Amino acid sequence: MQIHVSSDDTHAEDLADLIAALHNELLQLDVAEVRPLRAGPPPAGARAEWGIDLGSLAVVADASVETLSRIVRSLRAWRDRAEPRPSIRLEIGGDVVEISEASAEQAEQSLQLFLQRHGTVREQR
Repeated sequence: MQIHVSSDDTHAEDLADLIAALHNELLQLDVAEVRPLRAGPPPAGARAEWGIDLGSLAVVADASVETLSRIVRSLRAWRDRAEPRPSIRLEIGGDVVEISEASAEQAEQSLQLFLQRHGTVREQR
């Protein structure tokens, strides 16, 4: 899952602090990895490591409904506490949902549909 965070009302340093807080919260969940995303392919002839996108994170986790739900709940709680409230764009395999000016109810509905499309149900044993 890729998480992209943006806010027109936030300076780059403040956005980096918001992302760092989100990164720490996501690490508390049952996920394999949370890491910054690369800014894109390096320019031709570049010799050094290419930069990272300071407003984006990649979350590596199993695709169970339970795990994805925990990630989304954590993300929503983090967004609700953030000032100013940032826009969030989630992406899994090219499918995207973006939450910006939506009401809490609209955001919940959009996120639930997104989870239904991507979460797998674990078999009970």
